Amino acid sequence: MKNFKKLELAVGNVKRADVLRPTNRACPGEEVTWNALLKVLRGVVGACLFLTLSFTLMQVNLYAQETGSKMVNGLPVHEMEGLVEHLKENPEKGQVTFFSHSRWQDGMRAFTSFTGYKVDGQMVHENEREFVLLGDEGVELGGTDAAPGAVEEMMYALGTCIIAAGNANAAMMGVELSQFEVDLESDVDLHGLFALDPEVRAGVLELRAKITIAGDADAETLEKIANLGYLYSPVSESLRNGIKVIPEVEVASYEE
Repeated sequence: MKNFKKLELAVGNVKRADVLRPTNRACPGEEVTWNALLKVLRGVVGACLFLTLSFTLMQVNLYAQETGSKMVNGLPVHEMEGLVEHLKENPEKGQVTFFSHSRWQDGMRAFTSFTGYKVDGQMVHENEREFVLLGDEGVELGGTDAAPGAVEEMMYALGTCIIAAGNANAAMMGVELSQFEVDLESDVDLHGLFALDPEVRAGVLELRAKITIAGDADAETLEKIANLGYLYSPVSESLRNGIKVIPEVEVASYEE
């Protein structure tokens, strides 16, 4: 039996993204509203999981099982290494665009759907993928608590993305993991959400992350894997360094 070691790592705070600071409320067409932010964050949920492993976890994973390729932590290592080499030899490749569609239902509830995505300009899996997420808010915010709120879904995206990125690095390093967990805490000031104080942001003020990891490697290696997951998670990087949001408003016909 392998000797698995456990390590708890408190990662530095994920600082707020300056690009998401409130804009001039006198220009609604240019304002990054809370609803627009929800659409971006829900889109990021799907983007995280597939940006890290989008080329491997579908046909490649099936191919690996059929051909007996080496699997570490559920990932096909040889195919992932082949992908990395392919990107090194073809630096113009590897451009991925994800799509989401959010639709209001009632109250604070909205559905967000995900279908295909583009790889180097080519739409793939458009007919095979059909994922739907429900979003709501807690009763204190006028919701019915039928589903996690948008900030909680952002935390879901961040946690799962850190794990996906970290596990990909662990697999390619040949480290078998027995535990990989991410605990998050995020702070929001409702004075900013309801525009009661122009000095308070509507978004998350600070986010704290604690990563717990165990595997058949020494503590230094496990800490490196955890930090690689934190640093190279697309969602973590986006939150730490900001996202360029381009809002566009379309006024549709009112239907009673």
